Amino acid sequence: MRVLLIGDYPPPYGGVAIHVQQLHRFLRGRGVEAKVLDIGKGGRPAPDVIPVQSLSRFGLRLAGFLSAGWTVHVHTSGNNPKSWMLAAAAAVPAPRSPRVITLHSGLLPDFLAGSPARRALARAALAGYSRVVAVSQAVKAALVGCGVPEGKIVVQPAFCASEVQPGPVTAAVELARSRRKPLLAMAHHPSPVYGRLVMFRALRLIAEELPGVGLAVFGPGTRTAEFARDARETHVAPYLEDLGELDHEEVLGLLSRCDAFIRPTTHDGDAISVREALALGVPCVASDVCTRPEGTYLFQAGHAPDLALRVRQALVEGPAETSSPDAGPVLLRLYEELSEPRFEGQRPAMAT
Repeated sequence: MRVLLIGDYPPPYGGVAIHVQQLHRFLRGRGVEAKVLDIGKGGRPAPDVIPVQSLSRFGLRLAGFLSAGWTVHVHTSGNNPKSWMLAAAAAVPAPRSPRVITLHSGLLPDFLAGSPARRALARAALAGYSRVVAVSQAVKAALVGCGVPEGKIVVQPAFCASEVQPGPVTAAVELARSRRKPLLAMAHHPSPVYGRLVMFRALRLIAEELPGVGLAVFGPGTRTAEFARDARETHVAPYLEDLGELDHEEVLGLLSRCDAFIRPTTHDGDAISVREALALGVPCVASDVCTRPEGTYLFQAGHAPDLALRVRQALVEGPAETSSPDAGPVLLRLYEELSEPRFEGQRPAMAT
């Protein structure tokens, strides 16, 4: 069996890219011949990862794998037209090459609800796939509402728990750990969706009770004028530990050393960082904008006092006992089922 993964590959370290990287590593670790067509920005060279930033190069590379009968697994968000054009392009007829697609974004239901044309595009794009993996029940419901047959949809969070291990702890993280008690952590992005302002307001409230608190912030946009303005106006600059952009392994090292991880987003999908924190035994506080994994401390989105309250609760009560999903074995069984020789007209067994 040979598996081709199509999707973003780190860096940058978005949720889809991390999942593709972890799934690729999982498959290679089980002796599966697996390669990646990296349709992202093209990061560092990695074994069996092929950057394909141009449409023509993508088409030529994909054609070669299809003609050789590889099982193809596409990973995309499903929340914009470009994503659906990719899905349609990768589903071109090739009888020897089974097709699977994972739709990752929690924004997908709202996108498809936006117009009948979008729903028609999704239905047509997914017609060529043997299986469609939805990362949540909400994504599945939206796809069924478009006319995608329910029987070929598998609900599976995009998370490989077996691939999550504490990474290297940088000197900056150790310094933050040594001078902050408690040490909180938050993934940052310039987009207001990431909830920087509500986090800063909650941090100010937490500091009134816990003056030794620190917030380790990592990700792009921490050195902008807007970031500095928000920190100044909320009076939290003295409590911030700006770690800049970290490699994914370094993020895992940070998570393993912090007292709680915060996800204060205003919109969200199945955030891999939340699952990583829980898998590492770290309390996680996240907004209630979507279904969160069991064991997450939920707060009312946009409400700083409630966020501060839940952070204090998480610090007192600690991590909940949880079992993290592992997409690796589930998808491996699915690939095996689709790759099995079968008589004409015989439908492969469903993955569970």
